[in-house]
Amino acid sequence: MEAERSKQQLQTICIEVPKVYDFCFQAERRENICTPLNVPHEFEAPPEATVRCRIKNACCNEVSRSKPDASGRSNVTFAIVVDYMLKVVDGEGHVIKRFNDLAFSFTKTVLLCAPEGTMTNCEIVNATCGPCLILCNLISCTFDLCIVIQSVAIVKILVPSYGFCTPALCEQVSPEIPFVCPPALFPPQCPPVTKD
Repeated sequence: MEAERSKQQLQTICIEVPKVYDFCFQAERRENICTPLNVPHEFEAPPEATVRCRIKNACCNEVSRSKPDASGRSNVTFAIVVDYMLKVVDGEGHVIKRFNDLAFSFTKTVLLCAPEGTMTNCEIVNATCGPCLILCNLISCTFDLCIVIQSVAIVKILVPSYGFCTPALCEQVSPEIPFVCPPALFPPQCPPVTKD
């Protein structure tokens, strides 16, 4: 391959690609997210009741950004929305109360290299909820989110090139164990004992 490349003439070409200007992550913990137990009907949890929590969806989107400073950095604010559900279960694991369509939201501001013309991508790559506790007439839960944020722009850049990429031949499917006929019919013979 290297020999082929050395025969080709190196040239500079212009390509259009998304360039990453900044790329960061933040671990975010939200404690004491509360859900009233008596909605929509009066309900009292038994003393041995526990709560199971499941996150259905989590998303974040840019809502504002400050004017970039001289180095191109901006304060970028994201709105984060978490949809989740809760189940209150008794001591034997039976569901005695279910809350299906719950959500909470908050804003998060980070400092990014985000000059004019860049876009941001924000993604919740991991999320967990719990523990959840029943406190008086409330369910109080803790949520942990891993947020990955980047600022990007479509740019045209010059890169050295040896030409277009060409595909290699695909590998064949691994052959199965060859068919042997006849198979080994007997165990192998022990080697003769040599006397010193």
